[in-house]
Amino acid sequence: MSTPDLPDRAPDRAPDRAPDRAPGSRRAGRRTAPGARTRPDAITVVAVLVPVLALLVAFLAHTGTTTARVGSQPEDTRLTRSTVVCPPGGSPVLVASTSGASGSIRARAGDASAEARVAPGTTGSVRLGGGVVVLTGEGDVAPGLVAGRFATPPAGVECQAPQFDQWFTGVGAGAGHRSVLRLVNPDAGRAVVDVTVLGGEGTVDAPRLRGITVEGGSVRTLRLAEVVPRSDELALHVTVGRGRVAASVLDTTRDLSSGRTGDDGLASQAAPARGNLVLGIPEGGGSRTLVLANPGGSQGRATVSLVTRDAVFAPVGLKPITLPPRSVVEVPVASAIRSAGTGDEAAVGLQIRSTVPVTSNLSTYVDRDLATSVPPAPLTTAATAVLPGGSQQLVLGGARAAGVVTVETRDAGGTVLSRKRVEVAPGRGDTLDLSRRARLVTVTPTRTPIAAVVLVTSTRGATVVRLREAPTTSLVPDVAPGRP
Repeated sequence: MSTPDLPDRAPDRAPDRAPDRAPGSRRAGRRTAPGARTRPDAITVVAVLVPVLALLVAFLAHTGTTTARVGSQPEDTRLTRSTVVCPPGGSPVLVASTSGASGSIRARAGDASAEARVAPGTTGSVRLGGGVVVLTGEGDVAPGLVAGRFATPPAGVECQAPQFDQWFTGVGAGAGHRSVLRLVNPDAGRAVVDVTVLGGEGTVDAPRLRGITVEGGSVRTLRLAEVVPRSDELALHVTVGRGRVAASVLDTTRDLSSGRTGDDGLASQAAPARGNLVLGIPEGGGSRTLVLANPGGSQGRATVSLVTRDAVFAPVGLKPITLPPRSVVEVPVASAIRSAGTGDEAAVGLQIRSTVPVTSNLSTYVDRDLATSVPPAPLTTAATAVLPGGSQQLVLGGARAAGVVTVETRDAGGTVLSRKRVEVAPGRGDTLDLSRRARLVTVTPTRTPIAAVVLVTSTRGATVVRLREAPTTSLVPDVAPGRP
């Protein structure tokens, strides 16, 4: 509604209006007796009551709305459903549940499906070919679901739950070193993934790795030599912007002179860190390359120390490493590892200290076999891993204080093969030979966090199995009726 124009000047006297008063003069007209009440007119009553009634109606309409309360903390609840994805890498898939319950684990590979029966301390198996297998545990067997997959010669791939943010360091996209990135969407809805690539000279322009769509229940396979061909070592930062995705990398090294290849699964790292501990170094002659990635915008420096059963020390001849911003650096460490000796004096790991957060991977090509080792996360509670059997050695390191680690091994049927206590301390690594029949190993630290891997070896090669804490709970938001 438009407002009528006002006259340029009001008349000197409006009808029925008292004359203007001079400042400080008393108003002429009716006086109100002392103590008498004034009665509001109808317009005033309506003007006050209508907004009040509107607010009251809005409040009552929202009292049934469930919202998260400001400042409330999510509740940690026991898992009732868990998903673990196993990349291609041999058959069968070994699976176990550490929940203490018996039940069945469902497995799916494309249109095929199967079930694996698990019970406390036992290891089940699923045979659905060599492709991607998605495992689902529900009810009592959902917490602590673990799985593994191994090939011959010793090569392994990590089976893990979908992750939203992870790093793969030491990836290849050239003729002699090639890697394949697989993205698995275990859900029905569409997922979207972004992959950032770092190289020897900085961030690599890779538009085909941005906004990757993974349809529900499908697998996207990306051969990096075709997508982003390069000869230098690379690092991948995989982030999921929509849905859930399990990412994995299969690493392949090719001897161009003989044509022989070595394969191994390249594990991921959750985040860059200033301290990285790499455990599990196969014996033998060959090339050993430490790959470091600095994703930050500042230049840094890193030092590398050898971890043995007796001490942690800086090897002679290995100088501090310059880490340019947003780049990947290759460090040959074969001669430094040899300098520690063999047998009981051999190096069992590498300790990397840096002034900026980095990711790392030790790539070993020994006797025409590839083995990769990525820092395991420190364990604070019991952790279990499935094993392929054969020659197997547990490697422990990174203790922050003196403590004890209880190590229990079982065969596939759940029979306890051994239960031992290993005393650990800062400034050294510890090893323990496991039974060749062991299919399940559980490590329980006391009084100190500890990092643990199992080095599996044979006459044809080696692979490193990391121990990780399997999720047993999930966070549920604290919601309650509230006002918007």
